[in-house]
Amino acid sequence: MARVSATRVGRKARVGRCAVLVLMILAGAARAYPEETLQTLTFTAAKAFNRCVEGTGTPRLSALQVRNLVLGNVAEGEAGVLRRATRWGYYDRAEGEEDRRWLWLVSTRLHDRFEDRAAKVLMQDGVRATLRYEDLGSVLYYLQRVTIPANVVPIFHPRPWRWPSGDRFTDYPIDEARLSEAGEQLCEALGETPEGLTFDALLEETAGATLDALRQPIADMQSPWYAFWELGEPGRFGRYGEAGNRFGRATSFPCGTDRCQLLDDDPIYATFAAAQHRLALLATMRGILLLQRDRGGAAQ
Repeated sequence: MARVSATRVGRKARVGRCAVLVLMILAGAARAYPEETLQTLTFTAAKAFNRCVEGTGTPRLSALQVRNLVLGNVAEGEAGVLRRATRWGYYDRAEGEEDRRWLWLVSTRLHDRFEDRAAKVLMQDGVRATLRYEDLGSVLYYLQRVTIPANVVPIFHPRPWRWPSGDRFTDYPIDEARLSEAGEQLCEALGETPEGLTFDALLEETAGATLDALRQPIADMQSPWYAFWELGEPGRFGRYGEAGNRFGRATSFPCGTDRCQLLDDDPIYATFAAAQHRLALLATMRGILLLQRDRGGAAQ
């Protein structure tokens, strides 16, 4: 009897260790930008937004509102291991309302969480009204993460059987000076945000812009950026292309009838990353605008 009990305990311990390992692996699914990048994007967007709406009927952000935006933004990205393991957060291009869960437990897409947070942002009554900017920070987090190509294609990131296991673009350093300069030039684009734009439509537009960027040629080469992130069928995972998960690193891949080559820290990488970070900045500013327009209309 003692032997049987010991065997059962041993099996339970092994199962427990396996479960912890699986959770640790899955917790890295669909990674977002690092915390420092999230803060830079959100602070820069808030500053640019305030400058753009100065002298208009749209309310500017207060220092406290900016603080709460950043708190909600970072908190959404820094969720615990269990939540990250059960919420992968990929963008789904498939049409229709299909099951977004895997094994009844893991929510593979970001849409349900995004829609829940977006609905809370526009609540004006009761206790939720005091949390609107933290909720908006959560919404901005998802708008920012669909500027990461691997999250939109999408590609399953955690691959412990390969190195690196994460997506290299996600950790590519942000050029803060370049981003600030971009923010100074986005007032016109912000002003062109149509009345009646919804958070869902903004998410779709931002993800679509990322996919459009992947269709563009890599500099003057005969290959699009799909060489790095290759689309799968809608509702299915894609994969890394001929260039591999090598963004920012030296790589060689088929290019028409020839081969393309990129170097370590090639300026071509920096140009592409700056464009995606600019897209994240504009999406963040537009997300802020949707709430501020709602506030401005309510005050009239």
